[in-house]
Amino acid sequence: MKIKISIFLILHFSTLMLYSQVGIYTNNPQGAFHIDAGKDNSATGQPTAAQQHNDVIFTSPGRLGIGNTNPTAKLEVTSGTTNVSGIQFTNLNAATPISVGQAIGVDADGNIITVSNPSPSTISPFEVESTDSTPFNVNDLGWTVVPGTSQTVPIPVGGKALFINFMIGIDYYVAPASNSKAYYTTRLFIDGVQSTVYQTTEEYVAGAQAQFNLSTVKFLTAGNHTIDVRMRRTFNSTITSGANQPCAPISMCFNASYIN
Repeated sequence: MKIKISIFLILHFSTLMLYSQVGIYTNNPQGAFHIDAGKDNSATGQPTAAQQHNDVIFTSPGRLGIGNTNPTAKLEVTSGTTNVSGIQFTNLNAATPISVGQAIGVDADGNIITVSNPSPSTISPFEVESTDSTPFNVNDLGWTVVPGTSQTVPIPVGGKALFINFMIGIDYYVAPASNSKAYYTTRLFIDGVQSTVYQTTEEYVAGAQAQFNLSTVKFLTAGNHTIDVRMRRTFNSTITSGANQPCAPISMCFNASYIN
């Protein structure tokens, strides 16, 4: 008799293990093992998204869902808050020292994936020292390219923010007859278009020099770009409009760079 009872109990519990679903705080389990921690699921049908936020479930394919009752991955966490993962590490945070490994991210479906580690930043520099001392005339009627300043810079695909610096020395080697101390301006041009980068100085006397330092950061699209500095008289004082001021560059240093 004891043997018969034992066999019956074994068969009975084996049936439960094979076919039953276990629900804790719910009479309506949605998987092999379902905990409704909030005790708010309905007695029939699938719980709402809000009701699932306090649920934990193990499904028959061996998936674990936290905050949802129909996980599509081995572990799926639904926080219930937009842009919040719901996953937090206690002993791994922003202050943790960086170690060697592969960076991870999330794809459009929220799956955790490996992503390319960022390459170390490098700088592509362009440096020119010009010895061109060709004389040129400056007046108020238009911009004149300062000899030696025209530079071509290639920009790679995607464009780059280019740091640009010109340091230029200009000699006013002949003064206008009126010696009026007019104003002269140098301005940065990119591909023939004037920029907002300029500097103005006053012309002193014959033989005096002026120093111009133009620095900026400009985003440039892919391709070759021509960068130059042009000069113009921007205040005539008593000088007749159109009268030329003979000048000559005595120094020119060009530096440009972008971060890769």
